[in-house]
Parts: sequence; structure tokens; C-alpha cells
Amino acid sequence: MTFNCPGCGRSYRVPEEKFEGRAKRIRCRNCSEVFIIRPPKKKGDSVGEPQAPASAQADERASRFARVLASDMLVYNQDTVDKSRVAGNLSEAMAADLKRSWDLWKSRFPEAAARDDGLEIFRDALKKVLAAGGTDFDDWVPED
Repeated sequence: MTFNCPGCGRSYRVPEEKFEGRAKRIRCRNCSEVFIIRPPKKKGDSVGEPQAPASAQADERASRFARVLASDMLVYNQDTVDKSRVAGNLSEAMAADLKRSWDLWKSRFPEAAARDDGLEIFRDALKKVLAAGGTDFDDWVPED
């Protein structure tokens, strides 16, 4: 069975017997993307299909990575975050960390960052994780 990584497009060939008729989680050796491959439904079909379209998977990965970055900021700056939430200056207090995280996220997901909703993906993670559901990052814009 032949399939392509939805992250980087690298082609892989795996014997169908390895799948035992069930979907399998695969990690790309080239880009470390994790995705699910389903075995062919009909005899003779040699291409497995990823579980979701590549664009949906990319958006989910971008969102998940933004949450990871926000979680890291929270873990390493818990006292600052707690005090800044109360003072209402969370984005100012975390400006350096926000810039580093935004730059890293943007380098990992340039397609998402270039879209109109790219900043919203990142902001949503900040609001959910750092602001604990608050509106602290509604108007946040990264300094470039």
C-alpha cells in the first residue's frame, strides 16, 4: 500500500498485512507529522487516505501547537501570569514571551500565519490558556 504524508508529501510503501484491515497511526520519518492511514476499501486500490483533509489537519496542528506554546508560557511564568491577570496587563507583562512564541509558531505554520484567520488561531490559544478564557488578548497584535 502506498500513501503520502499530509505534512510534507513524502511517499511511503507499506505492505497491507501490516494494517490487518484496521486504520493505523503513522509518524512521518521526514517531518515527524502524525496522521492516520486507513487501508484500501476495495481490492486493487493501492492508496490509503488520511483521516481528514490535509488543510484541516494542518489547522488542527497549528491550533494545538499554539496551545502548547501558551501552556509553556503559563508553566514557566505562573506568578507573572497570575499577577498580570489581576492587574489587567497580561499582554504587556508577557510581551517578550509572546513575541518569541509568535515567531516560533509563525515559522512552523507560515501558511496559517499568512491567512486572515491565522492570528485568531494563535489568539484563541492565548485566551484559552494564558487568560483562562478571558478577553485579555482580544486586541493583541504581534510586534513584527
